[in-house]
Amino acid sequence: MSRVIPRLTQGPSLADQAYRVLRQMLTDGDLEPGERLTERDLATRLGVSPTPVREAIRRLEHERLLERNDGRALTVAQPSLRRLAELREIEAALRGVAAKLATVAASDAELEEIRTTFEASARLSSKARPRAADVAEILRLTGRMHALIDDASHNALLVQMIATAKAFDWQTRLRAAERLGASYPVHEPQQHHRAIVEALVARDGERAGALMVAHIREAGQRLLDVVCAERHEAQAQAT
Repeated sequence: MSRVIPRLTQGPSLADQAYRVLRQMLTDGDLEPGERLTERDLATRLGVSPTPVREAIRRLEHERLLERNDGRALTVAQPSLRRLAELREIEAALRGVAAKLATVAASDAELEEIRTTFEASARLSSKARPRAADVAEILRLTGRMHALIDDASHNALLVQMIATAKAFDWQTRLRAAERLGASYPVHEPQQHHRAIVEALVARDGERAGALMVAHIREAGQRLLDVVCAERHEAQAQAT
């Protein structure tokens, strides 16, 4: 693993710091499913002893973000299609709650930032034939919009649970965009986003929550189809 990991600062909670940094890398897709890790390498990169890293790893194993396939080798979890489907259902439910809470808890400034972030992605999506770079930027902006909605719920535990549920999402989206190219759907999801943002701004909790659940389920199924196709191709090549 050659990526640069932020070094930790000395303090009473190095294990918590290590956990947060590694967890963020997992949820951001910086550590890919199936990638092999070692405590020593992670500790060196974080600039700490193995002890806090070992504790952080135990917490991430408990969350099933890391696993030991043979009891010893530590790897980033590579979830089955069934587990990915379950995670999408969990994410949909959690993000529906977050959207509903945001209609009450969000400040006007937060709602405005959500709206402007959506509008920026919508402008790119309005192109007749978005380029690959446009699609990547659309994905970044829509991811940012969703994160802003989650944060606007002002419920730290809920935000953390959402991050775990979508841990394997970002790299899958990028692969889907690469695989589908110009046919990657950018217009219809933006229609969903617009309706969600309108419900948020109107502070209509029931509508915002229901729209979010439906949107995450549909988007999740699209990604599952891509993962399924990839795994079938890998199996065919192996035989």
